[in-house]
Amino acid sequence: MNYDINKVIVLCDDAGNEIEIEYIDSATFEGKEYALFLPLENDDDEVIIMQYDNVSKEYDSFVPVSDSRILEGVYETLRKKYAPQLEQLDEQLGE
Repeated sequence: MNYDINKVIVLCDDAGNEIEIEYIDSATFEGKEYALFLPLENDDDEVIIMQYDNVSKEYDSFVPVSDSRILEGVYETLRKKYAPQLEQLDEQLGE
């Protein structure tokens, strides 16, 4: 999966509803690839984690993740990836 960070994409569900989301990053957990998205029409800090599902060569497909164990595993993988930057930010903020 090759996306530019902060790239806006449009997801379309089975009913034809579209939602604009911003790609933040991806992570591999238990041999599967997941993507982290931020909805553009969202006032809170909610993010969406979806599993990449390469069912077609014509377009990418994503499946929403609802399993809390997988959500926590993907979150932890991304947290470890960004730990140095988060530590540096904490130091700058004096925390």
